[in-house]
Amino acid sequence: AESFSPSFKRTATLRCDSKLYHHERRSFLKKAATSVAVIGLETVTPANAIKSDPLTSIEIPSLNSDPITTGNFECLLDLPPITPGCVRLYLCRHGQTENNRLHLVQGARVDPSINRNGYEQAQRLGMAISRLEKSSSSDGAVPRLAVHSKLRRARETAQVLTSTASSQSTDSNQPALKVLGEVPSIGEVDFGKLEGKDVKYFRREMRATYASWSIGNIDQRSGGGGESGREVLERAARSLEELGKLAMTSSSTSSILAVSHSAYLKMLLSLVGDTSLAESVLWKIQNGSVNVVDVNVEGKRRLVTSKSGLFGGEIVGKLRGNYGFELELPEVHLIRKNEIRHLEGMDI
Repeated sequence: AESFSPSFKRTATLRCDSKLYHHERRSFLKKAATSVAVIGLETVTPANAIKSDPLTSIEIPSLNSDPITTGNFECLLDLPPITPGCVRLYLCRHGQTENNRLHLVQGARVDPSINRNGYEQAQRLGMAISRLEKSSSSDGAVPRLAVHSKLRRARETAQVLTSTASSQSTDSNQPALKVLGEVPSIGEVDFGKLEGKDVKYFRREMRATYASWSIGNIDQRSGGGGESGREVLERAARSLEELGKLAMTSSSTSSILAVSHSAYLKMLLSLVGDTSLAESVLWKIQNGSVNVVDVNVEGKRRLVTSKSGLFGGEIVGKLRGNYGFELELPEVHLIRKNEIRHLEGMDI
């Protein structure tokens, strides 16, 4: 994991061929769909940030006969206090799917469930989140609400990790972590015709696309018919606004947890840290990892332009010329990237 000081001001498998596994996973999904404990989505701010279909809480079946004993579940206890004037976002990547295991591109159009490894990764995320209650600097930093993208792998991860965290909570005076609903703006990048292809081919194409975006061609679409760089960056900025406002809806905390996707998180973190898009494509944002950012909610703003570090900086911008890109977002502090110590001991 990479950690950053809050004063850092560059703001902004298992092979699944077992009949037992498939039976157990079907049972888990059936229970998720039929549970009677329905979470009603109340009116929230901002309007239309949450898709208002109801979600169910789920009873977590035991897919592993042995308890989870490896992993550093106190990996978030060394986080600094929330930056003054900010709320904290825990930005998680979903658990592993069979497409991940087989190195096939998923994107926004392919929608598989998490596999057995992904289920355990979600459990481990929940265990790490639950340990935040032990931190002396956790005032307001323990999330009580979780959201996810519209995709199944993100929704399932959110359901498993919240149930796990709630079952391990030791603070009976605070509300349990629960799934609030779906936030469309944190969905995976649409890769167009690249989806379903082998990752090796995809990496070549996407590195070329990110390189093109990083020199200003941000209206180029990934995979031919996918999203443009401009569309993804605008969506990332909007999600920071939405998640910041949602974090303030809870009276007991100043934080929220969101389950999202690798390529999207790379773009968002690049925007937050004002880091070159060409560099961000090389980052690792692993299945079941968590990233931490603090978003200002007291009016401090930042303007991203064609001369920002996202596109190579001011000198490169002067050489290239202004192509009319401006994007305003809250001031954001990158606290930690790709935390995975809670996954130690997994054979993936």
